[in-house]
Amino acid sequence: MPSPTPRLTQPERVEISNRRLVRAAFELIAEKGWEATTAAEIGRRAGYSRAMVHARYGSKDAVLETFFRDDYVERLAPDPRPDATGLERAVAHFDRVAQLHGEDPDFLRGMFIAAFEAVKTTSGLRPRVRSYLRHGTGGVEAGLRDGIRDGSVRADIDIERAAADIATAIFAVAYRWTVFPDEFDLIPELEYVRARLVRTYGRNR
Repeated sequence: MPSPTPRLTQPERVEISNRRLVRAAFELIAEKGWEATTAAEIGRRAGYSRAMVHARYGSKDAVLETFFRDDYVERLAPDPRPDATGLERAVAHFDRVAQLHGEDPDFLRGMFIAAFEAVKTTSGLRPRVRSYLRHGTGGVEAGLRDGIRDGSVRADIDIERAAADIATAIFAVAYRWTVFPDEFDLIPELEYVRARLVRTYGRNR
């Protein structure tokens, strides 16, 4: 006889329900934006009740905090190879977005839509997205500085301007893909823009 399936522990059940609720939240963000999404919809999409959202998180905004802390920041943050050059680290967000597109394009779309919704000054997403963008741009600047030291980046560049160019470029590509998902092929465009940035800021050897 096959062995009975082990019963989940309470912490394991809580973790599963948490992940389902957060997944439901970013699916709804991708479909209709955060402000138009309600706690009741999050619960229903996850297969639970609105009461589950409040019992687990306390509010819809607390789900958002978890989304940004555990998903948006952790999953979108690049993870370059230990031996990557400074230039490779500076453009690593392009590689990470391409990887996420292959693994979970719906999640990726939800992350970008959350970022674009933050353009409104009244959006609850705004401070979180601004914080993430500052952190990400700081990482690009650090990569460029390391690249100047290791010889992969031109020594004459304006680091702040170059970092702004790189950050702006990736969101420009993301915007077109989000608005025209059936007409715009994300991966070739990411590769094209990444190559342009490498040519512009990389040091020819």
